[in-house]
Amino acid sequence: MSTLTEKPWLTPGVTAKVGRPVNALRTCVHLMFAVITSMFMLFILAMIIRSQVGDWEPLTEAPWQPLFDAMPLWRNTVFLLMSSVLLHMAVVSGRAGAAILVRGCLILSGIAALAFLLGQWGVWSLFSQRGYGVSSTPAASFFFLLTGLHGAHLLVGLAIWGRTLPGLWQGASREAVARLGLLAQYWHFLLGLWLVLFALLTSTPETYQALAALCGVQPVDVP
Repeated sequence: MSTLTEKPWLTPGVTAKVGRPVNALRTCVHLMFAVITSMFMLFILAMIIRSQVGDWEPLTEAPWQPLFDAMPLWRNTVFLLMSSVLLHMAVVSGRAGAAILVRGCLILSGIAALAFLLGQWGVWSLFSQRGYGVSSTPAASFFFLLTGLHGAHLLVGLAIWGRTLPGLWQGASREAVARLGLLAQYWHFLLGLWLVLFALLTSTPETYQALAALCGVQPVDVP
């Protein structure tokens, strides 16, 4: 209703100045989504191709292999899902003008994201304890590469989260809520990306073979 009482002929350019930075930021965020997606798609394709070489050793087939029990990854997935849902609730609360709920949901979202990263660190430590270091096998190398890149992007999101929190502590302005909505989109994007990585990294050799066949890649025997 406030827009009905505005007099743009008295304050020319005010409305445009408020919306323009958010629109530009939204364009940058969506462009970043495209770049990150392309990068991960290339790495995933490289992993599928590499899995068809005869020396590929899966991580999920035997009890001593680190992903035979995927429960730690399931637990981390729950943490990231909670973080994404809480951040969405913060956006909804901000649009409703409930500043206290915005701050509460935002803080809990950050805590859940940190729990996800700590859980990932625990999984990486488990890999090392079982002799599956970064350079031990091709499958382990791809696991560290993909999950490490995902974790790095989440760290960037947490840095932005840390800069967003003080601005929302005093009150949730329209522009602050709009920026928070973009942060929530980034979080949802990382959640979707993680679900794809989770499904890929815990797949069976038969699944890799089917994906390779779909991409036109044939198995290669190591002499």
